[in-house]
Amino acid sequence: MIRTVFSLTAMLVAMPVSADTKDYTFISGSDIYEALSQESMVVQGYVLGVADALKHSPNSSECFEIPMRPDADSVIYSTYLEYWQKRDIPDSGTEAITQVMLNNFPCSTIVENN
Repeated sequence: MIRTVFSLTAMLVAMPVSADTKDYTFISGSDIYEALSQESMVVQGYVLGVADALKHSPNSSECFEIPMRPDADSVIYSTYLEYWQKRDIPDSGTEAITQVMLNNFPCSTIVENN
């Protein structure tokens, strides 16, 4: 497990990034899927951070909520894996996380503050 975390971290740090790359995200949707399948704590933290940062958009078509339950983190990881199991995963990790959250945890009401 530790070796997987270190290997994934090294892979992510070594990824080349061009300054003119328009839609660059830290990790691809497929890489998130693979890492969550291996229970990578590094990527689990990334998924939670992205979800937390993008939740409660004032735009109703982009609004999702974090499930209010003690095991919300596990629910988000398993939902990501189930959702993308038989779909084409977007290259953008942020887009992949957002799609999962929008389709599984949409806002029940528009929230004005994060």
